[in-house]
Formats: sequence, structure tokens, C-alpha cells
Amino acid sequence: MIDGYMLLRAHTFNTHMKRILKPIAIKTGFALSMLFLIPPLGALAFDAGDAATVGAAYMTHLFLHEVGHQVIAEDVGAHSQMGFFTLKNGRFYPGVSTHQNIPRESRLPYAAGGYRMECYTFEYALQSYRHKPTTYHKALMFSSCVDFLAYTLLANYVQPDNDTYDPNLIREETGLSKGSLLFLVMAKSTLNTYRIFNENSNFVPIITVDRTSAAFVIRFPF
Repeated sequence: MIDGYMLLRAHTFNTHMKRILKPIAIKTGFALSMLFLIPPLGALAFDAGDAATVGAAYMTHLFLHEVGHQVIAEDVGAHSQMGFFTLKNGRFYPGVSTHQNIPRESRLPYAAGGYRMECYTFEYALQSYRHKPTTYHKALMFSSCVDFLAYTLLANYVQPDNDTYDPNLIREETGLSKGSLLFLVMAKSTLNTYRIFNENSNFVPIITVDRTSAAFVIRFPF
């Protein structure tokens, strides 16, 4: 009986750890694969000793993403809370926002609010890196360029029924298919990757939101 109990506890622990580590492993693996597929220019190359700086940049990106949700919630008179590295319903979340009393018509902009903030983060990191190419700016630029793409792959194909994941909420509110949403997110990440290596590019892919809608827009300065 004791051996059977210990085996059951060990199996339960292993299953629990897999649920925690799987999302992290998928997002980390995807980010690294993107890094290796991009031409090995200095703009996205990291040294092993840069781990702490890269971690700080990712935490900045993660915090600002959740702030993006908070901004929308406050604008529409709802209450929202942020959490980091937390467990919710047995699942591990590096960052998560919960809300109360979000108006029905504001669910889409709330879901897209974090992605919109990533646009601002990327623009800041890109311009900062061009003026001062530090590891921090480089890592912040990279995180804000590819993280939502990894997030969308995770939501589409690993946890498509998880209603706390932004891509799933966006699909629910817009009626977009998994493939259509993935195409749009890939297009934005690809365009921003092009901009990293081409300083003379004259377009900016962004997400815009108001109290009742969200849109993917490409701006061209005149």
C-alpha cells in the first residue's frame, strides 16, 4: 500500500510538473528557434553571460504586456488584477490578468490590450537599440517581436480551450480561425524582424484599440 501510494504521488507530481513546464518549454524553444533561423547578425546575438540582462528585459516585456490589459480595464470602468509566475486552475502562467465587470463590447480590446502594449515596447526597444545597442535593448526588442507569436502557437495548438489566453479570447470575439490569427501574428513579427535589419524601412505594423474594437494596422509616414 505504501509503495502504491508513493507511486501515485510521484505520478501526480510528474503530471503536475509537466503542466507547469510545457508552456515555458514551448515558448522558450520557439523563441530560440526563431533566433537561430534569423541571419546571425549582431542585432540578435546573445552571449551566455547575458542571461541576467536578458531575463530582466523579458520581465520588463511581461510586466508591460499585463499593464496593457490594465489600461483597457480602467478605461472601460472594470477591475483587473495582474499576477506573475502563478498557478491558476493547475496551470502555470508567467503573467496573467484577471478581470471583473468588463463590458461585453470591450472584451476584444481588453484581450488585445497586452498585444498593443507589445507594439509600444518593440518601438521603444528598436529605437533605443539603434541609438545605444545594449544587450538589454536587444533582448527587449527580441521578446516583444516574437513572444506573442509563440503565445499564439501555444494557445492554438496546445491549449485551444483555455479562455484565459489572449489569442483564444481574440479568436472567440472576432470569429477568426486559428490559421487566420496565426497568419496575422506571423505577418507582424516578420515585418518587425525585417525592420530590425533594415533601418530605412518606412512602415510600422501596430495594433490599435478603442473601447469596443481592435485592429491590425500598418502605418506609413508621409
